[in-house]
Amino acid sequence: MCLCDTTPQDRTVSSTVMVSDAAPHVFISYVKEDKEHVDRLCRVLDAARIPYWRDRKDLAPGDAWKRRIREAIKSGAFTFLACFSDASRARSKSYMNEEVTLAVDEFRQRPPGATWLIPVRFDDGDVPEWDLGAGRTMEDINYVDLFGDEYTENAAGLIATIGRIMGPRALEPSVSLAVIEEAQGADRCALLSRLTKEMLLDQTRRIELDELIRQEARRVLGAIDDETRFPLSLSAGEVSSQVLEVVDRATDLWILVSPLCWSLQVAARWADKSVFKTWSSAVRAIAAEGLKPKSGSTALIHLRTLPALCLLQTAGVASYAQGRWDLLSSLSVETRVPVYDETLSLVDAIYPHVPFRDADQVPHVLARSAIEGADPRDTLTALAERRAHHYHTPVEEWLHHVLRPLFADQFVSDSEYDSNYNATELIFGLLSQDTAIQQKARGGWRTNSHWFGRSTWATRYLRQSPVEEVASGLTAEGQDWPPLRAGLFGGDPDRASTAVAQYAEVFGRVRSSRH
Repeated sequence: MCLCDTTPQDRTVSSTVMVSDAAPHVFISYVKEDKEHVDRLCRVLDAARIPYWRDRKDLAPGDAWKRRIREAIKSGAFTFLACFSDASRARSKSYMNEEVTLAVDEFRQRPPGATWLIPVRFDDGDVPEWDLGAGRTMEDINYVDLFGDEYTENAAGLIATIGRIMGPRALEPSVSLAVIEEAQGADRCALLSRLTKEMLLDQTRRIELDELIRQEARRVLGAIDDETRFPLSLSAGEVSSQVLEVVDRATDLWILVSPLCWSLQVAARWADKSVFKTWSSAVRAIAAEGLKPKSGSTALIHLRTLPALCLLQTAGVASYAQGRWDLLSSLSVETRVPVYDETLSLVDAIYPHVPFRDADQVPHVLARSAIEGADPRDTLTALAERRAHHYHTPVEEWLHHVLRPLFADQFVSDSEYDSNYNATELIFGLLSQDTAIQQKARGGWRTNSHWFGRSTWATRYLRQSPVEEVASGLTAEGQDWPPLRAGLFGGDPDRASTAVAQYAEVFGRVRSSRH
């Protein structure tokens, strides 16, 4: 960070990254009114361990500070950030102007196309028309916006650019993690999605990608296990108040896991199976944590499995629609978690009913309030007074609704999303049915699938059930049926046919009850 519009005695900020004049660093030029903006930027640089020049901390007592600054710009800066705002534009005279003038002289000596001088905007005002020579002005250089809703994503892009300027392996894998830690809410979702796309395409960033996903998984796990954030006991009061408390808790859990869902939606389409293990391991850990026996309110204990359900459904829809049967199999069948005294495939351990086994009213309130944008308390009252109806499959309706934004880049229409979402539930049902059959053959007790979702009512007026369509496809393609080629159902057409037939029987009964 650099001085502007201050005397040496006034320059005050703190940093963990110390630099000397000649040591490579980022030089940040700004006016003192923008200190808070620069402080935020420097927290990201600190976390990424990118050295930068900053005010008083980089000047020793008795230094000729103008000479030191000139040396820091001309000799040591591998990047110069010129930070503009209404405050800087309002100044007719400032130390920042002197610094930018020095930077322009340095820029002119560098080869064409070299990235060194980077304008930064702290608001939506114009970048000054600073003459750069050869008919160019500073407006001709791509600038970075560090304000507004896209702050985090733009900061990540700036950090990535600085990393490229510093050269191969100059930055630790923590460079992107540092920016992620500054992001919250929708920013975090968009940034994780973007970074996943970028890192999957770059073999040199696979270690960074692995740590990025593990960091996010650790964040989710830490929150789920934090009983100050997610208590396992309900407040004393009326049942209606407790229902609303569980609804709020479910919403918080979705917000917690949604950034990882955004990343997984990308990975379930484009990752190699070997790389996809990073996400499978993360989901396994989150599912295992949610399934751990705990003491407390059963409604809140079971709700701990909701993040795993969100992740499983996200990956299922993404991989099914993309034809990535290998990844669908990797997560839903090959990923196994402990459940009491046995180990089950994820598709058997986690299914829509699990998070709400002791909270029947909660999913109806959750779904209707989310879909209609209504207050949960008003929704609960409307349901109690029969002014609103209950969904046939409330958990699936809620999931279908909250996951829709994740798939904006995969499906061009709502009908395409609906079709693939319902088909994924059907595949999960068949895989769960196959597992039940195999367990029964080994002396187990379960005989049927747990998965009967939206398609049980969405297709209730159609002459042919969707399971019959699957059966027709299996008969026509035989060994070439894509799920069999991916090794599902043990790669055995007869085993798949048995699962389809038994699932179809129960599916038909459930479907008939939806009228």
